[in-house]
Amino acid sequence: MVHNPSESITPDQAQQRMRTASGTHISQAEWQWVIYISCALVLLAFAPLILFSAQGTDDVQFMGMTHNYLDGGTYLSKMQLGVEGRWFVTFEHTPEQHQGGFIQVIYLLLGHLSRLSGVPTLVIFHVARLGASLLMYFALYQLGAAIWTKVRARKVFFAIAAIGSGFGWLFSLFTGSTDFPDLTLPEAFPFYSSIMNVHFPLTLALLAMLLTILINVLRPGAEQDTQAERAVPLVSGLSLGLALLFPQTLVPVGAALAFHLLVTWVKAKKFPIRLMRWMLAIGVPAFPLFVYYVFLVMYNPAMAEWNRQNVTLAPPLPGGLLIVLAGFGLPLLLALPGIWRALRRLELDGDRLMLFWLLAMLILIFMPTNIQRRFAAGMIIPIAYFATRAIEDVWLNYVSRRRRTAVFTLVMAILPISQLFVLLAPVALFGANPQNIAGIMLDRSYIASFQWLRENSEQDDVILAATEVGIWIPGYTGDRVVYAHKFETLNADRNREALNTWYQTTEPDQCAATLQFFEVAYILFGPEERKLSDAPVCLEGRELLAQIGQVAIYAP
Repeated sequence: MVHNPSESITPDQAQQRMRTASGTHISQAEWQWVIYISCALVLLAFAPLILFSAQGTDDVQFMGMTHNYLDGGTYLSKMQLGVEGRWFVTFEHTPEQHQGGFIQVIYLLLGHLSRLSGVPTLVIFHVARLGASLLMYFALYQLGAAIWTKVRARKVFFAIAAIGSGFGWLFSLFTGSTDFPDLTLPEAFPFYSSIMNVHFPLTLALLAMLLTILINVLRPGAEQDTQAERAVPLVSGLSLGLALLFPQTLVPVGAALAFHLLVTWVKAKKFPIRLMRWMLAIGVPAFPLFVYYVFLVMYNPAMAEWNRQNVTLAPPLPGGLLIVLAGFGLPLLLALPGIWRALRRLELDGDRLMLFWLLAMLILIFMPTNIQRRFAAGMIIPIAYFATRAIEDVWLNYVSRRRRTAVFTLVMAILPISQLFVLLAPVALFGANPQNIAGIMLDRSYIASFQWLRENSEQDDVILAATEVGIWIPGYTGDRVVYAHKFETLNADRNREALNTWYQTTEPDQCAATLQFFEVAYILFGPEERKLSDAPVCLEGRELLAQIGQVAIYAP
């Protein structure tokens, strides 16, 4: 149904339109379907975790993270801060003591929960990831129900949004590049986000909830529905939650609403005060946090250095645009008729908001910032919206009823290929050569060494160890390391070079200076350090404190 935003309607007509257009009722049978599918997707996302857990032997142990274990180690370190009762994040993968900041609060909260419950941080992390993923899937279906009354359309939207991905898997085979969004941008794809961490799926859940409310309150006739205003506190709460979890997501949403306001003002020739109120409901709660973040990176040297290093760039233009489009592949191709119609008509009933949100993300990811990719969080959602509109209004007209099942099966088989490619990549690497996943699994001697450090080290002591080992030390022992993470080790390039040089140098004069500069308290030498050097010159004359299996612990 096409609506003219300037048409005159009576209050009764508005209420009727709201009832027929919002489609927010979800039957029990639908919820059962959503629950079954969501649980299946979550179990699939956890399959590599289960497989790696079963790979542990007497010699090696799985460390608990299958995808991007480097970031996984930083999440555990922040949870450890919560276990210690802290409420400000400091970067534990760097030797420098520094002032913390109120950022990435979700992991501090999970750490406090671990402390209060006595449940290990790793277990809390994965339980929270499971819960956030389920909430995300439920919120996505609720969003579909707010847009369509037809159950088929709701399920199509849910399927594309949940598991849709692009042609990155195909183009990477020919180009050797993995820069495509569906291979490197988990925050843009719900299923991909669910295998990475807690805050990505939770962010997408809050985004879907926020959009559900906005779709309902911005459609024609909604101004006559006084019940809608009761959602203002919820909108403000969702905005605050997003500002704490993933503040970059609010920038394209705010830009989309600003464009929406401008177009509505021009079309109606009257300033949309009600829309401005909703914008304020979103913007006001988040604004103090944005101001805080700005001052934090301006006046906190450690946060400024972290911000300088925290570079997540999109592929450069002009080729970058083609790479981004290829990364959304089939869903984007399906969406093209819907996007074209939205561009021509700028309909108020959902199309305008989704179109402006999608365009805002496309523009922002190529703006000259160091966090370009962060603005693409949830990008598959508006693409899934337009793809569903196009399927219902255009594509089904070209497919006979007897062939629809076959076509649907083919589309559903193509949609998740990149998602499965990413999901199974660590398993494939392990099958080809277990050495490919050093860091995901470690010699069991390191686990015993971590226990020794917990019992003998002082809080925030600095440990010298290989990167694959150092990434786990803060989360398992509460100590710091010289280098382990390219973003969260301050002066990362310098520290990485210093670490490698210490183990590999043939000049003994350099050894003591490095240890003194970083105030190293303990030195580890085990299987991962031997990959840097079999017999480091710098270990000569050091006091051996403990020999735990394959790992030796030295005093500086």
